[in-house]
Parts: sequence; structure tokens; C-alpha cells
Amino acid sequence: MKSVEETYGIDNLHLTVTRGYVAKLLANTRITRWLSYHRQEYLGEFQKIAEIDAIGPQPEAPEA
Repeated sequence: MKSVEETYGIDNLHLTVTRGYVAKLLANTRITRWLSYHRQEYLGEFQKIAEIDAIGPQPEAPEA
């Protein structure tokens, strides 16, 4: 547990930077077009990553 606590901040930073980089790549229409033609499964996953609003534990939705 201590190890996770010590690296959480830097790991979160790396994930945030990576998410921004993926979003920037997907803004390039040539890259998006290539992915949609050659690696459509990657494109879908990259789009999910780029759409993440916050990285880290998310509060659970209240049960109805």
C-alpha cells in the first residue's frame, strides 16, 4: 500500500500527459483516417482514452 501511495502522484501525471497526447493525435485527421482504415479497434480505444475527464478513483453513482 505504501508503494502505491508513493507513486500515485507521478503515475497520475504520466496518465494525464498521455491522455492529452492521445487527444492531440486524434485531432489530426490524417492519423484518425489511417487508424479507422488500418486499426479500427485501436481508434475506438484511443477515443475512449481521449474522452476521459478525470484520472483516478471516481465516486460511485448512488443506487436507486
